[in-house]
Amino acid sequence: MENKYEISSSLQSLLDHIEEQLDTRIYLQRKQDAPKKGLLLDQYSFQSGRNVIVFSNQQVGMLKDFVIAQNAIKLLLKGVAAKSSGYRVLSFDSKSATLGMEQIYLDILKDEKTRHLDFWIKKKLMFYLYMLFHETLSELPWTLMANIVVAKLCPVMRNAQVYYLMKESMRDMHDLVSFKDFIPRRYFVMHNGMFYGRDLLLGEVMSEMKLNPMINIPELKKFKNINLMEMLTHRWQKNPWYQTKLVGDAMVNITKELKVAQQCENPRADTYPTIYSFIEEITSRWIKLMQIEKYYYWETSEHQQNALKNQDDYEKDARMSIFGEV
Repeated sequence: MENKYEISSSLQSLLDHIEEQLDTRIYLQRKQDAPKKGLLLDQYSFQSGRNVIVFSNQQVGMLKDFVIAQNAIKLLLKGVAAKSSGYRVLSFDSKSATLGMEQIYLDILKDEKTRHLDFWIKKKLMFYLYMLFHETLSELPWTLMANIVVAKLCPVMRNAQVYYLMKESMRDMHDLVSFKDFIPRRYFVMHNGMFYGRDLLLGEVMSEMKLNPMINIPELKKFKNINLMEMLTHRWQKNPWYQTKLVGDAMVNITKELKVAQQCENPRADTYPTIYSFIEEITSRWIKLMQIEKYYYWETSEHQQNALKNQDDYEKDARMSIFGEV
């Protein structure tokens, strides 16, 4: 690939490898307003005909290279799946949005902290949580697998990768903290549980204890050395962070059944389809664990893009179906 930016030989080799595997070109763009995680604009998700990885001009050196590499691996796995017509994404429509929002509304009414919220807040909260979980489930398994592959293929980026993941984990785990009294406990716990699961798995696969949430996240440190009998006391069972740990541990256990670490020990062309399949399987298993199977379903990227364009209409349809008013 032609490149006007200064990048490491490790990243250059990775990009060359991906271009060869997918028979495509990868373009890099530096933009001031790019998100910290970078932005992947690929032909498989957006039908654009080009594959562009955008990164922030605030990121330099190996940190910049890691952000690009993480997005490049996502591109690789999408392309491998698309070649066999197997690339699928989580999508939704008016019917599934209605089913999901109705259940969220019932959970709002069941929760002692949210049942007394003003009606207009409850109505707003329904679709906010519905789309929040769609976004997280559409991103997190991809991030998990991309990081595992980067760690194996580009070990020279390890320090930058660990630094980035620790910062990202702290942000992710605290995104909802200021709102935790305004959303049902169940959704706070499930959402944070997914990030806990991601970080614990990455810490184990990469042999990096610093990524363990019980070391990296202040609210979870207290559970590191608590014995089982103390954990079973009423005091801890009511703690949302302890509940987050329980959900996250369950997500880790059902993910370990796939033997991800063993399968990703030496990523190469003949293992890429299997690595992609882990993304779908992890997503499906986490959805089943959280009992939200009716919220979303697997479809094409075109279907998902159309759903995102029509989400305002779907929200109105759901409100009309549930309340008889918008």
